[in-house]
Amino acid sequence: MIKEEYQPVFNHEEEVPVEYANLDRKLTRRQRNFIWLAVNNPRMTYVECAAKAGYKDPRQQASKVLKLPAVRKEYNYLMNEAKKKYELNYDRAVQDLYEIRDKAMEAGSFNAAIAAQNSLLKVGGLVVDRKEVLFGKIDQMEREELELRLQQLLTGTVGAELALESETKDITEVSTVEKAD
Repeated sequence: MIKEEYQPVFNHEEEVPVEYANLDRKLTRRQRNFIWLAVNNPRMTYVECAAKAGYKDPRQQASKVLKLPAVRKEYNYLMNEAKKKYELNYDRAVQDLYEIRDKAMEAGSFNAAIAAQNSLLKVGGLVVDRKEVLFGKIDQMEREELELRLQQLLTGTVGAELALESETKDITEVSTVEKAD
């Protein structure tokens, strides 16, 4: 079985960088390395992390180490930091769209730049996709109504045709009432 290697969330080093680990100075070097490996290699088991961190009996030590409150606190802190890197929010999305647009323009890829600009306009609320449904399901329409509707859509005269159609119905109703008398 081939194990895939993942790029670490933080820079991979043999020793854990001081700014990210051992915040309250209660952890040993092995505990810090164990946590660092567990955070940076999501597919690696805790036993494998304990073995790489230098524990002699990794199966038992992984369980013991994870039960320590200081280790749990540090692990949770680093996992939250790693999640922030991939967190999606409004500011990050807009910043990414600006970068995509600018890089596409520099590369001469105008279609990608236009798509990014359109997305920025949508995010900013300057462009709104609007769709209206004027009729119910097509299954409920009769053949004549369906043909009339298709003709309206093809000619682009939906509003005028609907007004004309309602006037025609009114006139035919009046004329049928007059003939009945």
